[in-house]
Amino acid sequence: MSWIEAIEDGIPTVKDKRSFNNYYPPCHICGTPVFSWSYIRGAIYTCPECRNELVKQEHNRKQETDNIGKRSKFNEAIKRISKHTDIRDYEKSIRSVEKSLDHPGWFQSTEEIMTAIELIHCGYKVHHQVRIYDYAVDFVLPELKVALEIDSPIYHAKNKQEYQAMRDEVISNKLGDGWQVIRISTDNINANITRLIPALKSVIKHRLDKRR
Repeated sequence: MSWIEAIEDGIPTVKDKRSFNNYYPPCHICGTPVFSWSYIRGAIYTCPECRNELVKQEHNRKQETDNIGKRSKFNEAIKRISKHTDIRDYEKSIRSVEKSLDHPGWFQSTEEIMTAIELIHCGYKVHHQVRIYDYAVDFVLPELKVALEIDSPIYHAKNKQEYQAMRDEVISNKLGDGWQVIRISTDNINANITRLIPALKSVIKHRLDKRR
């Protein structure tokens, strides 16, 4: 059936060494013949070059959409911080985060943006979305020896706790002696972001005291 339709539609066909029909319908974009094991009338065929270009265009469209979404989250982050402190004191840290806003994979949530702004405002060196083996850590803070994770409520479910414990152990061991993973919920970030650093230091002290 494919061969008959190909002949009727003027599609080039070539028999290979095994006497199988190879079909070469035109690319629907540039017209370049596209190799196919079969021919289906009405199907759309795309050459590798045009397919790669379509993938690239789709990636660019997605990135543009993501960037628009990040801009909205960025504005919302500033709004939420403003509820708890004088936002004018945050101009430098806001500008710093804004410069990196469009970095692929960074700042996927409003709470991550709020956290980055607060950490930079408090004078800490911040590494965002650090790859450790197969994991991505939200923030690595060398001065505090802390890998900081910002968790939405779903990550606090009981069926996630065992996975989290294993993941946190792998991350802290990779970072080295004295490092620890601290998880802060998005609810706590939104409650009052200015309490972030005191909360981190309190957790660090509590864990050290417990070890002693």
